[in-house]
Amino acid sequence: MGFFGGLITIPINAMFNYWLKRDELEYLQKLENITKQRELLLQHKLEMEKRGKDNLIDQISKRLENLESNLPHD
Repeated sequence: MGFFGGLITIPINAMFNYWLKRDELEYLQKLENITKQRELLLQHKLEMEKRGKDNLIDQISKRLENLESNLPHD
């Protein structure tokens, strides 16, 4: 019975190991995709913040130019 039991359990174990490994690989791919999306989102967020600051600096410099142009010249 041990020999025939081994003939049955070894393929069943191999099948379960294959399924588990496949599921693990799919899970790792999903995690990798999530990580890439987070990186892209963070880069986009930082770029938008930088552009916002650049826009703010541009607005401030334009206001200063307007104030300087409105000052009476001596």
